[in-house]
Amino acid sequence: MPCDAGVLKAVDLFSHLGDEDRARLAGVVDLVNVAAGTPLFRAGDPGESLFIVKSGEVELFIRDTTGQKIVLTLASSGEIFG
Repeated sequence: MPCDAGVLKAVDLFSHLGDEDRARLAGVVDLVNVAAGTPLFRAGDPGESLFIVKSGEVELFIRDTTGQKIVLTLASSGEIFG
């Protein structure tokens, strides 16, 4: 489902774009709702996507060689990662 250009306006990286450019960009951005606990990607996956948090938080973490979880950051509304 295409993204609303208003979502992109709230993101610092895209805030300097004009309305027309932001609307064009929104046409190629997919809006995806993700259930809590659903992995978006794993360490070693090819880096093919940029994610924007519309609402909520996304925990970014890795696991060390013993399997312990190491939280790198929590991305919240308006932040990007990928």
